[in-house]
This record gives sequence, structure tokens and C-alpha cells, in this order.
Amino acid sequence: MSKHALFIKLGLDTCPVYATNLIADYVSSNSLTIAHKVFDQVPLKDTPLWTALISAYARSNRPHNALHLFSTMLQQSQSHPPNHFVFTAVARAIASSAPQHLNLGQNLHAHVIKSGFLSRNIIVQTSFLDLYSKCGVMECARMLFDEMPIRNLVTWNAVISGYVQNGQECQGLELFYRMKCREFYVPDEYTIATVLSACGYVQDLLLGMQVHGYAFVSGLDSSCRNSLANMYFYSSSVASAEKVFVESDLVSKLVMIRGYVFNHLYADALKYILSTENAVEILVMDQTIFVPLLSTCAKLQLLNAGKQLHGLFITLVDSCNTARLLKECRTIIGSTLIDMYSKCSDIGKARKVFESWQIPERHVPVWNSLLSGYIYNGLIEDAKALFEDMPEKTIVSWTSMMTGYLQKDLPEEGLNLLATMYSGEGGSRIEGNCLTFVVSLEACSRLTVLDKGKQIHAKIIRALPDADGNVAVGTALVDMYSKSGYLCYSLRLFDAMKAKNVVSWTSAIMGFAIHGFALQALELFQRMVNMGINPNEVTFTAVLTACNHCGLVDEGMQYFTQMRKWYGLTHKEEHYTCVIDLLGRNGRLEEAWDLVEGMEENHLSDGCSTGAIWAALLGACQLHENVEIGKKVAEKMMEKEKQISTASVALSNVFAAAGMWNEVYGVRDSWRRKGQADREPPGLSRVFSQSS
Repeated sequence: MSKHALFIKLGLDTCPVYATNLIADYVSSNSLTIAHKVFDQVPLKDTPLWTALISAYARSNRPHNALHLFSTMLQQSQSHPPNHFVFTAVARAIASSAPQHLNLGQNLHAHVIKSGFLSRNIIVQTSFLDLYSKCGVMECARMLFDEMPIRNLVTWNAVISGYVQNGQECQGLELFYRMKCREFYVPDEYTIATVLSACGYVQDLLLGMQVHGYAFVSGLDSSCRNSLANMYFYSSSVASAEKVFVESDLVSKLVMIRGYVFNHLYADALKYILSTENAVEILVMDQTIFVPLLSTCAKLQLLNAGKQLHGLFITLVDSCNTARLLKECRTIIGSTLIDMYSKCSDIGKARKVFESWQIPERHVPVWNSLLSGYIYNGLIEDAKALFEDMPEKTIVSWTSMMTGYLQKDLPEEGLNLLATMYSGEGGSRIEGNCLTFVVSLEACSRLTVLDKGKQIHAKIIRALPDADGNVAVGTALVDMYSKSGYLCYSLRLFDAMKAKNVVSWTSAIMGFAIHGFALQALELFQRMVNMGINPNEVTFTAVLTACNHCGLVDEGMQYFTQMRKWYGLTHKEEHYTCVIDLLGRNGRLEEAWDLVEGMEENHLSDGCSTGAIWAALLGACQLHENVEIGKKVAEKMMEKEKQISTASVALSNVFAAAGMWNEVYGVRDSWRRKGQADREPPGLSRVFSQSS
């Protein structure tokens, strides 16, 4: 700088007064290194000189440099002790590095009290109040606040903000009420912004609207637009947030995106960020929104949008300015990228993302994401190979693999994997979590292997002392015991559950239903409704199954009607199948035929396959030897090529039951001539034998 050169020529660069002036100039131009060199050239440093550089480091978010310089000042400058500006700057530096230097802050506080600055300087008092707030010690901050003889608006803002930032929003709001309504301080825009944040965090929409009204009357609403939008978003009032929102800068855009994400409006967030011109800058400001946006692409299977986000991520990683910022969240975002490509059925791209990591950088979450991707796409062999290659397996890895086996209808392999996990083969022994036990119990339910289910139950009791408070585990146990025929014990477990949801009730109802205890099932259903829990489609499947097993035709038709009329639920294939089977078994074939025809005429079957429905009706025709309706049903089924074999076999059985053997031979001969007989896979049965 020309000024610096002039001072050197005049020999003034080592004068503390002129050096302080130079340091201020260099700090304003972001040249802290040169400023420090100017400082070092001064042989006799005075307090303002020390203050200038310490304050510069504190404001530049370099607290360690500021604290080191302050320590040097105490050792070297006995004739020039620190003043209140120095103490304020050092307190700010400690606050910015909180809470690791809390002890240092307490020592500094004691030193300031001895120096006599604290009791007579409101700026120093406020800086220490802010220090304790930033360190999360609100008890000390409040004690200091209460002892202050004089307060100003900055002091009130500091303590209110401290409460809000430390998750004590209610205390902050109470203090705001005291400040405004009892001590009659006039809030500024910073006060309003802080209080709006508190209202949003506690989701107090009414109070937030009152503060909004005050801001509008006071003319502060224009400077608090982002805080207002943020409050409405956190209070789940998205429409109000959009009304007050004004797109002015990157921060306001980020508020909008975060608001959509908070309210699970991921599609809106994705649409907004992809339509803005500053997408890269927004993602630089907050890299955490990558994850919900990529998850949105996965849920909605928006592959092209996901690729655009992937491209933005690559751009940021390649940037020297943002590579450091992304280092910590790179693994999380990478795992989400793999998940996104897997859910969009591009498993090849997911594999490429996985392989882009060097082996030492492939953390367990990255392996688990690809493992889940293989399982999601039904590639169980690839998943098995990847699982065996994993250098380290967590409980998530084991549980994912067991879930994959279950999805491919290989429950026995899943239980074998559970045994391998607990045996500790190939590594350390891993303890299962709630999800592991739920998957294992589901495998036992499918195999109806009660002994293994009891062993897992015993393990749950030992490993999860509060298992009766876990809805998922409790429901899985009820389901396992009920499907194994232990209904009394299943009901005992159900009644012992501390918390129940609609899935728990449905599982208990279905347990009684499939074993023919219709009255107990319907009684449970009535208990559930009386407790204010609304049934879902699966619940009504269980109820209709109960009616079907015990021939409760009128009750079944009543529940079938209630399902749409009272609860607004759509009849699906399984509901029609239960009702048609119920009517058919009780000889009401004409009524069943009219119901199915009405379903097709009203296009109620558009969203589901009607194969099981027609098959149920055809089975009823066989039972009651009704050839006329049986032929009409078979014709409907044969319109779909996939059902030719099923319809042919069932129709021949109808003719056989009626003693019409010529027709039996005709149907089967036609079936063979169409070449369908050879395509039908043979039936399989599973038999378990327990070796002694």
C-alpha cells in the first residue's frame, strides 16, 4: 500500500499509533498475514495496537490466533494492561470456539472481575453473557444477566438468543414478554427475528402471527422476511410462508428450500432448486439439502433430476473452495446417490458411483447402500457376493441381507444368516437390533417354526429389556405366535404391549381370523374402533377373512359396505376376493356374480388384477356344481392369457363335480391343444422334519 510505503520512508511504521492505522487498513482488505507482520515490526506495543490485531483475529473467525496473541500480551506487555476492548474481543474469540474453551472463558471472567471492568462496563458484561450462551451454559448466562445493574437492548437480545440457540425456546419467549411488556424495551429487527425463530421451533403459530402483526405495525416486517417465512414453514403453514416470502438473495432461497424439506414437500424443493439460477451457490451454503433432494428423486424415480444433482455435486467436489466443506458429508451424499440410482432401477450407475470411491474411502454406509440397491432390484446373488466381500459388516449389513432373503421368499436362508451373525464367524460377534428381530420373527412366521421363534423371543427379552414398549417388535411377536397357532399367548403379548398402532391391532385380528375364531376377531376390531384407531385396508381384509372362515355372510357384507361409507377406503382385490368367496361358499352365487360384474362395469378393478376374484367365484361354482355361472366365469378368465391354465383346471373340476365327464375331457383337451399344459410349473410343498 502507498500509505505503508510512505510510513516506512518517514520511519513511522514502527510507531504504535501509525502501525494501528495500517493494521486496520490491511484487515479491511482481508490481509491479516501482512497486518500481523506490521504488528511484529513494532518494538514497543501499546494497548490499542494489541487490541486492533486481537479484534481482527476474533472477527475473522480465527479464535486460536486471537487467544494466543492475548496470552502473549499478558506475558510481554506489563506496562500496557488489557482494556475493555481487549476483553470483549477475547470473549468473542472464546465464544466462537465454544464449548472447548469454556474453562478459559471462566478464567478470563475471573480475571476481568479482579480488574474491575465487569461491574462498570455493559459491553464487557454483554460479551461474557454471549460467551456463556454460545458455550451452552445458560445458567451462568442468566445469573450474569440478573446481576447486571444496567441493561440495554443488545443485552436482552443476547440472552433471548442464547435461550433459543440452546433449545430453551419457552424461556426465551418468557424473557421477550418481560422485556417488552414489563420493562418496556422496544424490540429491533434482531429481537423480532430471534423470537420468530423460537415460535417456529415450538410450532406456536398463534404467537408467531402476533409477532408478525407487531413487526408489520412497527415497519420491521420487510427486514424480517426470511425469519417470517421460516417461522411459518416450521409451524407447517406452508401457504402463509409462501405469501410472505420475497426472493431477494441466496439466504432467502435457502429458507424456501429448507422449508419445503422440513414439511416433506421434497418434490417442491427439488423443482424450486432446479429452476433457480443459483443452484450451485445454494448448495455451497448448505450441503445437507443434497440428501433430502436425492431422496426425493429416489422416491419419485426422477432419474434425470437425480443426475442433475449428481452433476452439481461433482462440480462442488472439484472446486477447491468447497472440497473441504464437502469432505465430512461426502460419504452420506455418496450413499444417497447410490440409493437414488438403485431406486431408479439404474443399478449399473449405482455400481459406478460405488467404484468411484477408492477402497480405503469405501466406508460401511457406502457398502450398505449398494447392498440395499441390489436387494431392492431383486439381485439377491449379487447382494450375497457383495455381502461376502464386505471388509466390515455392521448390524445394518446383516439385517439388510436377511431382509433380501425374505423378499425373495427365502426365509430359511435368512434365519441361517442370523445364526451365522450370532456365532461370530469371520469376525466379531454382533448384537441384533429391533429391526433384526422383526425380520427374523417374520421369517419364523412364514415358516411357522415355533421353536426358533421362541429362541428369538428369549433373545429379545435379554437384549431389549424395554421390548414391550417397541411397537414393531411387539407386533412381530404377536404375528409369529398367532400364525404358529399359539393364540392365547399371542393375545397375552398383545395386551401387554404398552403402545399399539393399527398394524398391531390388525395382526392380532388376523391371527384369530385365519384360525377360524371370528367372534374374537370381530370383538378385537370393535375394541380398536372404540379406542379411536381408524382401520386401514389390511384391517378390513382381516375382518372379512374372519367372516369368511365362519360363514358370517350378513356381517361380512356389512363390514364391506362400512369400509367405503364410513372410512372412505377403496375396495381392493383382496376385499372383493373375501366377499366373493364368502357369498360363493354360502351358495349365493348370483349375488356374487352381480357384485363382480358391477365392479367391472364401474371400472373399480382398474387398479388391481381380478384373477383371484374370478378364481374364488369359480371355486364356489365347483363347490355348488353351478355349471352355468362356472362357464361364464371361465370365459372371463380365459380372456387373459395368464389365467388360461387356472381357468381350464377349475372349469374341468366344475364339470367333474356335476358329473359331466365329456365336458371335462373337452376342456382339458382344448387346454393341451393350446399348449398351456406344458407351461404350467409343478406344484411344490414344504415339509419340516425335526431330526432327533
